[in-house]
Amino acid sequence: MKLEEHPTVIQFRNRPSASPIGNPKVLEAEWLRQQVLNAGADDVGFVEIDRAELDEQRADILKHVPYTRTLI
Repeated sequence: MKLEEHPTVIQFRNRPSASPIGNPKVLEAEWLRQQVLNAGADDVGFVEIDRAELDEQRADILKHVPYTRTLI
């Protein structure tokens, strides 16, 4: 079987994609914070990509993940 014919590949390619990461979704901060804590983090914080302290790193971050708005 060719990769293009695999049912998972067909399903993936036929899914609606309205944003660079697939389904556009707004994540609730408390829900996301709990997910990170459940994954083993001792503490969680959120930082907007436009924060001045990230000026030197912003270009590199956006180069790899261009749709970034917030960092955890």
